[in-house]
Amino acid sequence: MTTRDPTDLPRLLTFAQLDARTAAFDAFLERTPETDLFCSSSDWVLPARHAFAPRARPFVLELPEGFVALMSVPTVEGGRALLPLEASWGLASPFVGPDPEPLVEALFRAMDHEEPPADAMFLSGVKLEGRAFQAISRAAIASRRWIFYEGPTAGRHVADIRGGLEAFYARRSAKFRANARRERRHASAEGVTYAWHDRFAGPAEVLQVWDRIQAVERRCWKGLAGHGIDLDPGFSFYRLMVLRLAARGRLRVVFAQRGGADIAYVFGGLFLDTYRGLQCSFVDTERALAPGVLVHAEMIERLAAEGVTLYDLGSEMDYKRRWGEEGLRTVTCVVVRGH
Repeated sequence: MTTRDPTDLPRLLTFAQLDARTAAFDAFLERTPETDLFCSSSDWVLPARHAFAPRARPFVLELPEGFVALMSVPTVEGGRALLPLEASWGLASPFVGPDPEPLVEALFRAMDHEEPPADAMFLSGVKLEGRAFQAISRAAIASRRWIFYEGPTAGRHVADIRGGLEAFYARRSAKFRANARRERRHASAEGVTYAWHDRFAGPAEVLQVWDRIQAVERRCWKGLAGHGIDLDPGFSFYRLMVLRLAARGRLRVVFAQRGGADIAYVFGGLFLDTYRGLQCSFVDTERALAPGVLVHAEMIERLAAEGVTLYDLGSEMDYKRRWGEEGLRTVTCVVVRGH
């Protein structure tokens, strides 16, 4: 590893200090290659840490070259492990900066002085055989104190929405196109309309929209089965996220309505030219109208009109294959102390 000026050492941040450095963090992220940008952004990782790991200790480094955003959590064996601030889905990368090499070097140097020492690091959101992956592997081998393993992978599906809804349909199968158009015509004949929200006067207005989302969630199949985002930790995670996104002009919400009542919603956030879908639900008794398809189609039409080019559908699920193409695939690098 290279020798650095001792006066140029990383700065250790608390979670509150990282939150205060949001603008700098996300500016570095915009220049970070091979990374799931939205799911590594402050708007995703800080709410995730708060909701899913409230007792975690910060292990956040700030360097001239960027940030390393990790947290320390206890293991079942009685030791400690380092994980990205969002570890539930393994989508976030802890390395934020255009060159991962100095960030990885700083992490391994800092681990030599960590008290109590971590026994393992789970470094997710890393492109397989990419620059960060190679840097982690090299650092582990060079240290002679760590053993490197290739862990589980995480895929995404992303739809190209350039050219609007009809151009999006043209990239789908003939059956998909025919069904989607028929469902929109049927919904229109049944009096379905749409409400679009992309600008908010303040937190109170955001929370009014959030309450409407929750009213639909409680009547969707997930909510009725006790698996919806009306319960924690999902409730806190998404509530914090929509407030952050709205404050920065990045939140987008569509409701489908019938007879003046909300019957479905979809919401998500922007990062650069990409919209990341977050949640979609509909009132279970309105299932015959295909309300999930309706709000996705309306969202695509609205986003394309404002110049958004990609619709990130999130983690791999079978139904998403019909809506988009395979996107970024990342791996979790597992690094454990040798004995």
